[in-house]
Amino acid sequence: MSSPLRPIPDPAQFDIMFSLPPGGTDNGAWASAWAELADLQPGDVEPVLALLAEADIGGYVATPGGRGSRTAKRMINRLWVDSVQYHHAEDVLMAYFRAH
Repeated sequence: MSSPLRPIPDPAQFDIMFSLPPGGTDNGAWASAWAELADLQPGDVEPVLALLAEADIGGYVATPGGRGSRTAKRMINRLWVDSVQYHHAEDVLMAYFRAH
């Protein structure tokens, strides 16, 4: 899948999370860039964000297209993580799923 390139004249004018879907929840840990990692069940959102925060990994969960999206057959809770710590975030997520 490809997407068009639209240069942003002054990206510093935006908040670091400007590229993420609005209305989501973050865990308070800082990240300079974000990467999608997984889709979570609603009951897994808070515990996963908390574990990522404990590991000092930025985490953000939102519903792509918004919560009122008519195209979604089910609610999606997509997890974005600090792209620099992506593999560490995978380890944290896998440990969580093994325990639950």
